[in-house]
Amino acid sequence: MGKRIKILISISLLLNVLLIGIVIGNISHRLFREDFPPRHPLELTGKLSPDKEKLLLDMRERVDQENREVRKQIDEAREKVLSILGAPDFDENAYQAEAAKLDKLHGLMMQRFADATKELAKKFNRAERKVLAEYLRQPPPPPPHKGGPPPKPGPPPPP
Repeated sequence: MGKRIKILISISLLLNVLLIGIVIGNISHRLFREDFPPRHPLELTGKLSPDKEKLLLDMRERVDQENREVRKQIDEAREKVLSILGAPDFDENAYQAEAAKLDKLHGLMMQRFADATKELAKKFNRAERKVLAEYLRQPPPPPPHKGGPPPKPGPPPPP
């Protein structure tokens, strides 16, 4: 074989290996993302009347708004807990205090959601409460990645 053919074959093999690496890399990034496969919110159309569906979606939006500040506090408390764990000297009391604060904040979020759901359930009949239970049974979507793709517009995801 000529020298040129050997060089062309070598370059072709190198480019094919690079292409295969790029394809495998893209596939693995998609497969191991937390939001793969994408989760779609439960389809409510036809299961609830439009006014009851609006009540449900408004409740979700209101609770999300109320809990927005609590989520920030949870992120701060989580960072404090992690910094205490990573400190050269472990401070058990500080860790316990921050862990208790984190637990209290999670409980506050859940209590707000439970209270709003209770008020909503009072306005629903039995069949509508069954749809509500089905809606709430859906697994929540993963939290958005920091620096990841922006969330898709649409109705809020189930809790």
